[in-house]
Amino acid sequence: CSAMGRVQLRHYPARIADIQAGMNRFWDLLEGVPGLKAHRPPAGSGSTMAGWYSARGLYRADELGGLPCRRFCEAVTAEGVSTGPGANFPLHLHPVFHTADLFRMGKPTMIAFGQRDVRQGPGTLPVSEKIREIAFSIPWFKHDRPAEIAAYAQAFRKVAEQADALR
Repeated sequence: CSAMGRVQLRHYPARIADIQAGMNRFWDLLEGVPGLKAHRPPAGSGSTMAGWYSARGLYRADELGGLPCRRFCEAVTAEGVSTGPGANFPLHLHPVFHTADLFRMGKPTMIAFGQRDVRQGPGTLPVSEKIREIAFSIPWFKHDRPAEIAAYAQAFRKVAEQADALR
C-alpha cells in the first residue's frame, strides 16, 4: 500500500489542480445567482479545500422568496442533478452523546466521567441545527469538463430563477 501511495502522490498536484479548476468553474458559472453562494476559499488563497471532498453550497432562502432548501433541492434533483439539503447531522444532538452507555456505567458516556451534565440538547447550537436550511450538496467534479459542468450549473440556475413557481 505504501508503494502504491507513493506512486499516486506523484499525480497529486495535477489531480488537485483539475478538481480545483472544475469546482471553481461550477461556482463561477453560478456567480450572482440569487439564493446560491459558493462555499470556497478566496482565489489565490492556496487552499485546495482538501480536494473539495463533500463540497457544499450556501443557501439563502430569503433571496428566493423563502423557498425552503429542501424544496429547492427536490427541484434540482428533478432536473437530473443529485443534491440534498444540509451536511453532517449536528453531532451535539446525536444519540451517542445523549443516551449511549459505551462503558456500561449506567449513564450516557458523555457524562460518565464528568462532574456535571455537559450534554447540549435542541436549541443550544442554533446555527448547527439549521444546517439543512442553509447548505446543500453539490456535485464533485474530479475533472474539469466544461460542457458537463455547465449542464450541472444550468440545473441549479434554472431552479433558482424559477423559485417563485415552486413555493
